[in-house]
Amino acid sequence: MAVTLISLQFRDFLTFFVFWGVLVSAKYQPNIVLIVADDLGWNDVGFHGSDQIPTPNIDALAYNGIVLNRFYVQSTCTPSRSALLTGQYPIRYGFQGWPLRNGENRYLPTHLRTLPDHLKGLGYTTSLVGKWHLGFSYWYNTPIYRGFDTHFGYWTGHIDYFNHTSDGGFAMRRNRHVAWETQNNYATQLFTQVSQETIMKHDYAKPLFLMVSHLAVHAADRNQLLEVPDLVETNKTFGYITDYRRRLFAGMLAELDKSVGAICRTLQDRGVFDNTIILFLSDNGAQNTGTRFDNSGSNWPLRGMKATLYEGGVRVPAVLYYGKLKTNATINNQLMHITDLLPTLYAAAGGNTRDLGTIDGVDQWPTISGGSKSPRSSALLDINEVALHSAVISHGGRYKLVNGSVLNPTFGRDGYYGYDTSLTNNPPYDADLVLDSETNRVIDKGLTKKKLFQTRKKVTIACDHGGGESVSREDTLFLFDLENDPCETKNLADKLPNIVADLSAQLLWYWEVLQPQHCQEPDPNSNPIYYNNTWVPWMEQRPT
Repeated sequence: MAVTLISLQFRDFLTFFVFWGVLVSAKYQPNIVLIVADDLGWNDVGFHGSDQIPTPNIDALAYNGIVLNRFYVQSTCTPSRSALLTGQYPIRYGFQGWPLRNGENRYLPTHLRTLPDHLKGLGYTTSLVGKWHLGFSYWYNTPIYRGFDTHFGYWTGHIDYFNHTSDGGFAMRRNRHVAWETQNNYATQLFTQVSQETIMKHDYAKPLFLMVSHLAVHAADRNQLLEVPDLVETNKTFGYITDYRRRLFAGMLAELDKSVGAICRTLQDRGVFDNTIILFLSDNGAQNTGTRFDNSGSNWPLRGMKATLYEGGVRVPAVLYYGKLKTNATINNQLMHITDLLPTLYAAAGGNTRDLGTIDGVDQWPTISGGSKSPRSSALLDINEVALHSAVISHGGRYKLVNGSVLNPTFGRDGYYGYDTSLTNNPPYDADLVLDSETNRVIDKGLTKKKLFQTRKKVTIACDHGGGESVSREDTLFLFDLENDPCETKNLADKLPNIVADLSAQLLWYWEVLQPQHCQEPDPNSNPIYYNNTWVPWMEQRPT
């Protein structure tokens, strides 16, 4: 009887201990705010060395936090977002190549668990604000059925900044409902406002995962592709930028930068800033020539742009800040890939990455939080079996093999695009603007001008382009030494055949597991004219 009583008491103690452990875990799990810019170029942010467009809040996040200086993504929107949410290379499920088009019956495969779905298993409440772009032909393809508790934004790849239409159909949604009431509200400001409301209203008995997936600085959906909230103010503020389209881009980027500051301030006002991981990145490089979605962004001095596998298309601005890290105010030069975000954030949230199964992403949290060496030695950038080009980075991030020439007239050739902003008439970089930014005042960790300029100098890439076209356009196999030639000016394929053979073998291995692209022509039944001029999950509705 005594033994039974002791056993019961011990069991009750264990129950209490486990229950208390869950409470403690929930209390100390970090909130996660992931801010994703759309088509933002390497040279569009001030902390990378450009004086042309002030980005004081983004810069303050970089100088106070951790600059992820070798962060790679997919070269276009849909593949990048699928890689982020699944932790797997898009070639494994046919999502490489061209982004989803409106009306295309294609969607993120339902057997793939997403980052928000995994975080919900750790007790998180999950919200998406902004862009989805991973399919909506059926309801179960949309965000609230793929791991997000709530979604405010659009399912399409782009919308008009004011009337929120995309290819003739209204696209703004609040969960399952059409958000007609949002018309004439500037998209960047609207997404910022909804993000602030989400932060303020959340019950922090459960941690929050908020993904703010901005439209900015992607081009819009009508003849006026680059839209600003106030044209008079934009011309006044950025009148020194003589290129009119680039001036409009500056006005769009200024609103995106304000959004970062506003979100940081709201987290502080809610009392949760110090326990929130904030991660800012772009989904791919800028598109600065070629199609109707040219946004006049700049990837200079990097080669290439969006939809190419050169650095300008796949190496993006990325910074992380978490007030509890000792590695803040540092530069991380370790190789990282967008597939790493799922296991990294899952580990930061207290999860065991073994629970994620076999994925391509690796846990970079020890690298970020402790400065240890990255477990990643190589990264597949893409295999596009339709366009016949592919690329892989290996040898700890030093060597990059590009197989196939990007001679698509839509996206130009294998050259350098965008602005060398140092050659334009810019005001000097304003460090005081950074120090007085909303973000820096919230962080308040004693950032100085000296430290600011030291960091800026270290992450600014300067290259001798030697005329800008030292790689022959007749070449189809390129090997670059990224450590010594980040601008990809010298093709070493003939000089280092053993390295070429090694990286070619890696590409061949990935070719063996590649699933063909499932691109389809838009379904005529998806046309918004059949559904009150709105985009809907048309496979479940009868056109009228």
